[in-house]
Amino acid sequence: MIFTKALTYDEIKQKLDKDDVISIIGCSSCARVAGTGGEEQMEDLAKNLRKDGYNVQEGFSINTVCTPKVFQARLNRKVNTIITMACSAGFANVSSIFADKKIITSSDDIGLMAADIKNETIHVAVPFEKHKETKGEKFKMYSGEALNEASVKKNREDQ
Repeated sequence: MIFTKALTYDEIKQKLDKDDVISIIGCSSCARVAGTGGEEQMEDLAKNLRKDGYNVQEGFSINTVCTPKVFQARLNRKVNTIITMACSAGFANVSSIFADKKIITSSDDIGLMAADIKNETIHVAVPFEKHKETKGEKFKMYSGEALNEASVKKNREDQ
């Protein structure tokens, strides 16, 4: 599974224009487990964007955005912008299928993760090159909350 880290709300807003008509497509697999793409995160993002005056029309939670299942998203014809709450494979898939739309990602790929269901934690098992220092870092499942000192410190620095 791919571990993703959410971009800040401000980083997402910087990619949007007030005249965008938005749909949110969230992954309910890897990104949900990482806390960056489940229905709760989608609803929170939509609520905050609407509060700030953005036109969020709809949202779709799809089991695996990186597969053809993304065709399940039947977009409102007015939608011209899609925010993907998925890994870069999901982003690439949405970009290919909806090539006529502006596609925005809401996360950054960190690496491959392993899950500990019993303790409801995940850890970075194989980090990607740009995040190699994250190897072994632990996070709370479904929220992405940092659980070890290095992760907590990095989260504070990123905010």
